[in-house]
Amino acid sequence: MAFTSKKKEVRAPVTGTLRRLPGQSVRDERDKLLNDRLIDYFLVAFAFCSLAIWEWLRRWLGMPFAAEVTTIAAIVMLAYCAFRIFQLRKEIRNLNQAEKGERRVSELLSQLRRKRYVTFDDLLADDSNIDHVLVGPGGIFAIETKAYSVFGNGCVGVDTDGVLRLSNKPAIGDPLRQAKSSATNVKKILQEKMRREFDVVPVLVFPGWTLKGAKADTGVAVLNDATITEFFESRPSILVDNQITEICSHLNQAARS
Repeated sequence: MAFTSKKKEVRAPVTGTLRRLPGQSVRDERDKLLNDRLIDYFLVAFAFCSLAIWEWLRRWLGMPFAAEVTTIAAIVMLAYCAFRIFQLRKEIRNLNQAEKGERRVSELLSQLRRKRYVTFDDLLADDSNIDHVLVGPGGIFAIETKAYSVFGNGCVGVDTDGVLRLSNKPAIGDPLRQAKSSATNVKKILQEKMRREFDVVPVLVFPGWTLKGAKADTGVAVLNDATITEFFESRPSILVDNQITEICSHLNQAARS
């Protein structure tokens, strides 16, 4: 008589969605570059080099061959792939720098817990991501981190025309508009979930840069890593504890993926 063993039931120790981490969108983009594009270039280069080696082997064995043609094709493709890989190295280096900047800002924001502030990292909204959302007695803040390489005099500020300048050069990509858009997205999320409107303050953080006094009011707070704590701790209280708890409970749902 044969006995069949009962199959042991197993389950994953962790289920459901988890809170997103600082820089998670940046890491996802970097992994996509590494797993999709970079590997493809290596495979193409390897295939053409293998073909050229095969043709030279055929010549050595006295079989019909076209070694010169395949060698030229392999050299051309190898040069192209090397060029594309070099470009990807620059993209990956920038993504690594962006991730490190977001993690640094997240560490500084987490220190505000003692002041009853709560941080949400890498919040997804409308096919974009918001680097950080901070909720506490001083209000609700949508924070974008810009870990740009420091150059020139290393100063960042807003000129009299309301233009953000890095070392006296206009910032590329309009970070001020991005910060305002992030604040609008956070406001929409809360309005949809709570059926109430809240003011959300847009904030830009430039780690490692020196701040110049803003010469025009853009509605965006521009900070560096040295001024984060002072800025938020000095804000007047506009939210009480039960409001903070309610807002955070709704943002916590949006911060999971």
